[in-house]
Amino acid sequence: MIQYQQDIAFIESLSNIPRQNYLLKSKDRSVFVNRTRKFLALVGSPEKKLKFIHIAGTSGKGTTTKLMEELLSKAGYKSGAFTSPFSTTSIEKISLGGKLLAPKRLHQILEKSIKPALDLYVQKFPGDQISYFECWLTIALIYFQQEKCDWVVLEAGLGGQHDASNVIPKPIVCAITNIGLDHQEILGHSKKEIAQDKAGIIKKGALFISSEKDKKLQKIFANRCQQKKARQIEIKNLADKFSPSLYFSTKGQKNNLNLALNILAALKISVSAAKIQKTIDSFHLICRQEIVQTKPLVVLDGSHNPDKLGNLLEFLPKLKYQKLHLIVGFAWGKSYNAPLKKMLAAADHVYLTRFLISERKSTLLKKMHHFCQKHGPGKNIQLFHDPHWALASALEKAKSRDLILVAGSFFLAGELRKKWQSEEEILQKLELNIRSKRG
Repeated sequence: MIQYQQDIAFIESLSNIPRQNYLLKSKDRSVFVNRTRKFLALVGSPEKKLKFIHIAGTSGKGTTTKLMEELLSKAGYKSGAFTSPFSTTSIEKISLGGKLLAPKRLHQILEKSIKPALDLYVQKFPGDQISYFECWLTIALIYFQQEKCDWVVLEAGLGGQHDASNVIPKPIVCAITNIGLDHQEILGHSKKEIAQDKAGIIKKGALFISSEKDKKLQKIFANRCQQKKARQIEIKNLADKFSPSLYFSTKGQKNNLNLALNILAALKISVSAAKIQKTIDSFHLICRQEIVQTKPLVVLDGSHNPDKLGNLLEFLPKLKYQKLHLIVGFAWGKSYNAPLKKMLAAADHVYLTRFLISERKSTLLKKMHHFCQKHGPGKNIQLFHDPHWALASALEKAKSRDLILVAGSFFLAGELRKKWQSEEEILQKLELNIRSKRG
């Protein structure tokens, strides 16, 4: 555990290296892909030796990515997945057949490949050094190459065209879940601009599929496919053939399931209906509509943009409860006014708080408190700088048939999830799984 903490601290320390603010200068953002490509060359260019399914979109990328990993495994393939962000422990970003990257394996990759390459990169190339995200992406690609994965399902981090994940040269499938208004200060202030950025993952010879239904945005994708000589696949309604689980009962999650099934069909990969149904029935993700306790019912959900929060609001009525205790906190800069107003209308008790991660700023509690007082008159609204105090207060007040919902940020949901499963427990279970497999 100590070695793992030291390794994670090293990777996280990459965030303290001074760098130029390319995020707000769209003409300069190609630097992310360019420097990632140079760095990958120093570790053997693993991105050139793997088959990829590249997934972008405003919401649903994580669900679609992990679902594809599971379905490919059910089909008998060795499938890896790279996702972001994580909730409780950093290695949640990298999995192979549903098993997390082992801490010992992470350490080996850091010592033998990443650290030497970081030192060499500074000596060979001027300009900014490798970022936290780019480091994790490189670790994942090295791991997947070493494991000789048949398929890698790769979730884009932010946008598409200039995201570091777009370094892969020849994806077999490019998919876009949907287009919503998120990260507008970086990707653009309209859905059209955001769609153009995300369409940048479409490459020559690839199959392209999207569950976006806006015809104007579909045209943007079609034009990109024509320019890049990619083959656009018309999405069909395949999800209705299966019984939905609680997780896939909302419109948004059903769209994600349908997209994954269409990708399988486009690749002509056969998975029996029984195996698909079993996957649907057992599928769940950490801090995404995650039920961690009953009596009272506790749900953790990292929804943080209008689309994701809208899906969460659709999910809540499907749960049986009497009163709703809402524990909520957002990252700085998130547009939360409209969905929070709807959440206030559904909530009986509101606990405003923040997350504890030092690398990211949370929304000002004072500002959020003022908003809730204005739009939730008569509601029981409390403010807590310590999110664990907020959770303790909610657990104390809630009756056995009430619902406690944690929402607004993966950082917040992941922090409070430690009450039910600590990082140490996750790592222990991972190690036990590995030892059992080897034995």
